Parts: sequence; structure tokens; C-alpha cells
Amino acid sequence: MTLGQKIKKLRTEKGLTQKDLADQLHVTFQTVSKWESGTNEPDIATLKELSRFFGCSLDYLLNDDEEMSKDEEESEPEVVVKEVPVIKETIIVHQNEAHICARCGKEIPEEELVSEDVTKKERQGYQTRTVSIGQTYYHKHCLEEVKKERAEAARRAKIARASSSKKKCFGWGIAAGVTALGIALAIFLCNTQYVHPALGVLYSVLIGYGIFAMIYCILSGSYIGDVFVWCAGLSIKFPGLIFTWSLEGFAWLIAMKILFAILGFLIGVLALIFAIAFSATLGAVSFPFILIHNVRTDYEDAF
Repeated sequence: MTLGQKIKKLRTEKGLTQKDLADQLHVTFQTVSKWESGTNEPDIATLKELSRFFGCSLDYLLNDDEEMSKDEEESEPEVVVKEVPVIKETIIVHQNEAHICARCGKEIPEEELVSEDVTKKERQGYQTRTVSIGQTYYHKHCLEEVKKERAEAARRAKIARASSSKKKCFGWGIAAGVTALGIALAIFLCNTQYVHPALGVLYSVLIGYGIFAMIYCILSGSYIGDVFVWCAGLSIKFPGLIFTWSLEGFAWLIAMKILFAILGFLIGVLALIFAIAFSATLGAVSFPFILIHNVRTDYEDAF
């Protein structure tokens, strides 16, 4: 009598189904079926559990003798009752593993089993690395469907980001351009004795377009933003002050500090005006090229 036949005989004598025996051993009923049919054999740890459960010796299970020894027949079988765990993903079967598909929730045959690494990002100081934390199992066709769903989700997310970036670039650019156009028109039309109205309108349109182009290019992540920051940060470093320890010396120090603060503020305002004018000029020239780049890349570089 083979090992599989002995397991089946002992199981039926106890009035157990394959599923009942599988639950006691924490395996699947398909595994028990493979044991009894001779397709597969349990490992040594499982054989020990079978021996304890059925109250027989390992020699009886491993040898081809059909009958148990007299001592084994008279001995009271030890019934081991174990709590059946709730297993959601992976069932350990000692030497084999029965895996559950993460997509459809069904058991995966060995010939259809594929796995995928589950990773997470960990930040260490200024560096970020990807660490594997396990594996997820799928049917081959389920994994293909999951990849298609992810690709579609990524495509939709990319379209959504592009739409949001486009609205932000054009929205803020148009708002700033229209505001600059209105202010410039008001200034030029109120000073027609110095500037002809037609020229005032033309200058206002050019200023509005320049401001619009500058804001659009900055929000698009182009070099215009760096130019603007550099120009706006221009300043003058004032020299140190030497004063005497007297009332007149302290008064002179306070007066010079106030003067330096006013000069610093005026220089900052001039630097800001220069940054806007220079960046607007560069933006007006660069806008068509940056727009073409954004359209081709779906605004991937936009903030």
C-alpha cells in the first residue's frame, strides 16, 4: 500500500473529508488530493503531523507494509485539534505554496503563477531609495489586465496634470497681462500730451503681452524664472560705519542706518522693475518656443 493510499485509508476511517484533513494541517484540499493520488508527497514535518493526528508511527507511513503494528492498533489515537487561520493572500504548504491572485481572489495554478515586487520609497537624509517589501501574486492574464489598468490610470493622470498646468500657466498669464494692459492704458491715456494715444495703445498692448509671456514662461518652469530671480536679487552692499562713543556719534549712526535702509529699498524697487522689464522682454521673445515645447511634452516641466 502506497503512502497516498494509507493517508486516504486513515482519513476515511476517521470519517473525514479531504477538506477536513486539510484544515487540520493548514493546507489546501487540493494538496491532500495530490498526496492521496500519488502526484505529490508531504515533507517530513507534515508526515510527523500526520503521524500524531492519526496515531500511527512514521514507519507505518513510510514503509510499504499495509497493516499497522499491534501496538499501534491498540494505542489510542491522539486527536490534535487546531484552529483554522483565516488566510487571505498566501497559504504556506511547507514545501509548496498555494497563492491567491491579488486581482480576482482565486487560487493560482503553478503554470499560471506570476509575481510582482511590492516596493516603497524610503527617505534617508537628502536621498530617496526604493525598497522591496514583498511580492504580490497574479494569474498571468490578471497581471496583464493590471498593467493595462495602471497604464490607463497613468495616462489619465498625465492628461489631468497637463490640463491643470495649462490652465494655471494661461490663467495667471492672462490675468497678469490684462492687469498690466489696463494700468499701462490708464497711464498713457492720461498723458496724451507726451505720448500719442495710438502709440499709447500700442505700447500698452506690448507691455500686456510681455507680462503675460513672462508669467506664462515662469510657470512653465523655463529659464525666465531664474533670470527674474537673479535680476530681482541685485543689491548693493553698503560699507561698515565707524562712529564715536558720544551722543553725536550715535545720532549720526542712526541717521546713516535710516539712509542706507531707504537707499536699499529704492535699489530693491529698481531691481524689481528691471527684473520685470528684462524678463518680460525675454519672455515675449521666448514664448512661442516655450509654448511649442509645452505642447509637445504635455506640460511635463510646468510647476
